[in-house]
Amino acid sequence: MEEYSLSLGPGIHIYNYVDKPDFDINTLVQTIYSELNKRNKLNKREIRIPYPIGLLVGKAFDLVSLITGKKLPISFIRIKKFCSNTCFGTSIPETGFIPPVPLKEGLSRTIHYEFLEAHPGDPVFLTE
Repeated sequence: MEEYSLSLGPGIHIYNYVDKPDFDINTLVQTIYSELNKRNKLNKREIRIPYPIGLLVGKAFDLVSLITGKKLPISFIRIKKFCSNTCFGTSIPETGFIPPVPLKEGLSRTIHYEFLEAHPGDPVFLTE
């Protein structure tokens, strides 16, 4: 998008880039498992919890976290984010921009680079 935007000429051009097509969470998880050559065990045990109960469980984990002072991988906000709609509209196609690679290929390349290939000497960016 950066290279493409240089061809737009003078002026202000602001875009919130959104890749399409959208992946639902099941497709995303299955794609990642497939790229990592792992079997997706989650589909065999499909556990579905009603949203309000999930939020309640998240609040309970928040309380345990508060009491113990330890950060837990499950929380109210994480459950809320996980269940939120992540499909966004975009006007990018109207600009004529064509992504250099399809979303699925970009995801595949990222997984291979980050998790399957060795890159000694590359800088490491640590996050939380």
